[in-house]
Amino acid sequence: MRPRSTAAVVVLCAGLSVPLAGTAGAADLDCEDFATQAQAQAVLVADPDDPNRLDADDDGRACDDHVYGVGISATTSPSPTTGQVATRPVGAVAAGDGSTAPDEGSVLSYVLGGLAFAGAGAAAVAARRSSRTSA
Repeated sequence: MRPRSTAAVVVLCAGLSVPLAGTAGAADLDCEDFATQAQAQAVLVADPDDPNRLDADDDGRACDDHVYGVGISATTSPSPTTGQVATRPVGAVAAGDGSTAPDEGSVLSYVLGGLAFAGAGAAAVAARRSSRTSA
């Protein structure tokens, strides 16, 4: 009975860890998160893959259909809600914002890892069981 309960715990832990593996993604930014179009454009230029979908019509301009408040200057407006610098100084190097956005295909690696973990646990239980019966 003990090997079965051990196998059940291993499979249960592997099954619970797979869905929770990729939950620490970056915060999604919307056009409302920026005080000016220039700030949104700077985020789009920093990451042309546009994971935040700021350039909905793929014309190269971020948030061009969003209406921003009148009278807000770019120098006094707050940066986006991520707490990062919205525009790079001239000559700066794009270093990223410290977050990692999950790829579309990254779920497969978590599923395969979970299956490999569960398979390894099952193989260990089977090996232990066969060693007890042969001895």
